[in-house]
Amino acid sequence: GPGGGPGGANASELVTEAAEQLDVTAARLRTGIVNAAIARIDEAVEDEDVEAEDADELKERARDNLRYAMKISRTRAVAANLDITAAKLNTGFRAARKALITARIDEAVEDGDLDAEEAAELKQELEEMRLPGYKRTGFGLRRFGPGFGGLGCRS
Repeated sequence: GPGGGPGGANASELVTEAAEQLDVTAARLRTGIVNAAIARIDEAVEDEDVEAEDADELKERARDNLRYAMKISRTRAVAANLDITAAKLNTGFRAARKALITARIDEAVEDGDLDAEEAAELKQELEEMRLPGYKRTGFGLRRFGPGFGGLGCRS
């Protein structure tokens, strides 16, 4: 999928880390997400919310763009495709987001963009946050790119 902006995680990076957290292969998680997105498109056609002739194009977009597939898929459908609960899926994605944010903070220290004290403050703030699960919310860790929910830090 497309990148999440300068220094940000892209959907593929997030899914790869989440797969590790969930103890499944990244390919299996990607397939579960894409299949859930395709099922959602089929439902939309059935409900007459999407024209049948547009469905193939939307399905192709879901296959080619992981971020889009994540956006339109339903959490419970992805979880069902993996034979896990939605709660477990959300927990895995929260842990993945935390791991990726922690890595970004560590990289910023290595690059000289943050000092150790600033990094410690951000990591403490991260510990106190409830990060989004599978579905992203409107939060973003701007300094480290979109997709890293809720950690308020300086831009």
